[in-house]
Amino acid sequence: MLQTVADILRRRRTQGWLVGGSVRDARLGRFSPDLDIVVADEAAGFAAELARELRAPWFALSERHGAYRVMSRQGRVDVAAMRGGDILADLAERDFTINAMAQPVGGDGLIDPFDGASDLERGRLVAVSERIFADDPLRLMRAVRFCHIFGLRPDTALMWALQDQAPLLSRAAPERVAAEMVSTLEEGRAVDALRLWNDLGLLRVLLPELSQQGRLAPTFALLERLDDLVARPAAWFPAAGALLGDRLARPVDGAVTRPVALKLGGLMHRLSADEALMAARRLKMSVDLGSLLRTVAKVSASLDTRDPWGALAAGLVGSDAAPDASPAGPVGRPAVLFLWEAAPWEPEVICVLAAGARVPEEHADGGSETILSRARGLMTLWGERETHGIPRPPLDGDVLMRELGLSAGPLLGRVLREVRLAWEAGETTTYSQALGVARTAAAAGQTPAT
Repeated sequence: MLQTVADILRRRRTQGWLVGGSVRDARLGRFSPDLDIVVADEAAGFAAELARELRAPWFALSERHGAYRVMSRQGRVDVAAMRGGDILADLAERDFTINAMAQPVGGDGLIDPFDGASDLERGRLVAVSERIFADDPLRLMRAVRFCHIFGLRPDTALMWALQDQAPLLSRAAPERVAAEMVSTLEEGRAVDALRLWNDLGLLRVLLPELSQQGRLAPTFALLERLDDLVARPAAWFPAAGALLGDRLARPVDGAVTRPVALKLGGLMHRLSADEALMAARRLKMSVDLGSLLRTVAKVSASLDTRDPWGALAAGLVGSDAAPDASPAGPVGRPAVLFLWEAAPWEPEVICVLAAGARVPEEHADGGSETILSRARGLMTLWGERETHGIPRPPLDGDVLMRELGLSAGPLLGRVLREVRLAWEAGETTTYSQALGVARTAAAAGQTPAT
């Protein structure tokens, strides 16, 4: 792609520079197929010509700022018009010194007016100017991402600016903030990102709900373990490890990978279901991601109040004795009800709850080991249902209306639910048994309350 860019620059008799992440990542030895280009030309025309050469689509990132993106099969190329009268003026408009370096396309030499290469070598994050956050409050989030991913430390001036100007983040477009959260969580440990957001004062703007007393400390502890679970799913769930690994490889939506969605679920697990959904909507996250976050929070809250782990253990054969055993015989109503409540995010909810117990092999203690064993039993049951399908009772609504004289309505729905629950739990295994459950449920539903 870079050669194509150079050829077009030569044909158009203009100049272009690699800037920003392209130069920074190359100096860090990080491979990236993407290019960031500044041209001393009309950027839209250049991007259109590049797209034709690469046979790739292109679109405007910001027509106001003259920025466009070409999506090639080899990677993306971001093309921007040069700001100011020359490349030095353009670099002076950038955020951090490590991003304010340029290299001529097709030429030699590093243009580094703010000594970004030295800051990069010393592991420092330094602002180009005092106005970077006022110009674009999203840079507050970018500062955390660069520190988190590249292992940088803000210098003293930048640290003070971050903490002092954190409230400006509320002015940034919510979808851009959410995208920065996702990009930050894609690399490194989620717990480290959370600590940075919290220490720099951004968390109270991102998720003010987490500032309520008693919510933050257990979230740190859970994310510590969730990072390990995402890295080693088979160690946590031996029987369902391969299936869970396949699940984690499938994105939740077009923009968010499942491991990142799982970390976001852990981040919000102490919120109420309504708070989690409101946070997702405030950040303009997708409907699917909002559903996952709300379900994790809802089930976590219900466990806090009902504490059904003991009942779940009784209903899961082998859950305490053998963590990799497959369910056999009756699986128990509590387990089935749990999976119903967690659907369609059963494995994600189980992962968050398991991470709430402990790391699997180290520092075992009786209580947390029991919780983890029960979570493993639930995951194994989910895996069996995922592989072989959910058991379907041998009768449906038409049969019940004919056999019991029921009419369509709420009572029929309650009877069907009871029949399905008994069948999935293994309490019934024949048509006649299922019909007996239906008769009992119908009679109970028709009995006037006293």
